[in-house]
Amino acid sequence: MNHWHKRIFSTAVALVVAMAASLTLPRSELSVQAASLSEIQQKQEEVQQKLDAVNADLKAVEGQLADEEAYQQSLTQQINLNQEKINLMNQQIAAYTQNIEDNEAKIAQKEEEIVQKEDEIAQKQEEIDDTYEVFKTRMRTLYMAGETSSLEMLFSADSFADFLLNVELMKAVSQSDEQLVSDLRTQKQEQEEQKAELLETKQQIEETNIQIQQDQENIIFQREQIKATQSELESAYAESKTAQQNYEALQEQYQTNKDAVLAEEKQVEDELQAWYAQQAQNNQGSSSGSSNSAFGWPLPGYTYISSGYGPRWGGFHSGIDITGGGVYGANIVAAESGTIILASTHWSYGNYVIIDHGGGYTTLYAHASSLLVSVGQQVSKGQAIARVGSTGQSTGPHLHFEVRVNGVHKNPTGYVSP
Repeated sequence: MNHWHKRIFSTAVALVVAMAASLTLPRSELSVQAASLSEIQQKQEEVQQKLDAVNADLKAVEGQLADEEAYQQSLTQQINLNQEKINLMNQQIAAYTQNIEDNEAKIAQKEEEIVQKEDEIAQKQEEIDDTYEVFKTRMRTLYMAGETSSLEMLFSADSFADFLLNVELMKAVSQSDEQLVSDLRTQKQEQEEQKAELLETKQQIEETNIQIQQDQENIIFQREQIKATQSELESAYAESKTAQQNYEALQEQYQTNKDAVLAEEKQVEDELQAWYAQQAQNNQGSSSGSSNSAFGWPLPGYTYISSGYGPRWGGFHSGIDITGGGVYGANIVAAESGTIILASTHWSYGNYVIIDHGGGYTTLYAHASSLLVSVGQQVSKGQAIARVGSTGQSTGPHLHFEVRVNGVHKNPTGYVSP
């Protein structure tokens, strides 16, 4: 039973005293006391409504804070993921830049090699041209000399063998010149082919470089898009942080409001206790009954305690909850003989009964589906007084059972056992 059940039981105890006082007080005085109790109960309900409202506000703002925290967590994950992508892209861009620089160096080297090869080709062409000019001059001389030259070689020769040797020498010189020109032309052709290969290699490197530059530009474009998204995410995170701070300030304000309502609640509780104390003085000796050692189990056949006496859900459970399979509609019996001093309905207790056993002992039975007794009725120990239900603030069929001694709630397990 929570803190509000404690307060309600205090109200119920006050009603007990009021009923007992009705046996001795004049009718007019009883009406005044009842009206006073009614006013206190009305205050309690108003305070409860305020507390419900501020608790609802707190719950709502707590939900909003939870949403913001979840949103921030999601944003943080996206921001971290994007940062990882940006870091990877920076590495790729750096690699592309290095490749471009390497290729540009290769291109520059190939250009130097091409220039060098062009110089070699030009030099080879000069050699070819010079050799060819010598060859042409020699051939022109031989042609112009004709038979005269041959006769001169014949007459100048010491023998016909020398003449033939001179002829062979002339042929050899001519053939050598032709071979030299041919070799020079072959070398030039090879150099031109090497130059063509250099030009082709240079073109390939340039095309590769262009592709790398395009890939780099694409990566840079994608990186800038992610950076823009990153900026939006960071802005959203900052806005969420601001919203969180606002919600926290609102939460603090709601808590302040709740503290004020709790202070008001305590004030009403003190007022009720003061009223009860006055009624107790007026009612001393008006009831008699058995000692607590004679109390019996209030729900025969069902022994499971689903919620014990003590702190619960941020409040205090001022009784025990007894339940079990098929409990709905089971008979609730008086733990001891006494007088029914309250048989009514309350927003929290639902349908409930209070029995005065005398000697300052009272018991309460709550959440009933129906009541079998009425106020002022004398009941015996074990007599059915109500049936189990789930009325009021209840999450399922059960009996909420309380024991009070002089208005102070006690642990029922110290007074009853199955």
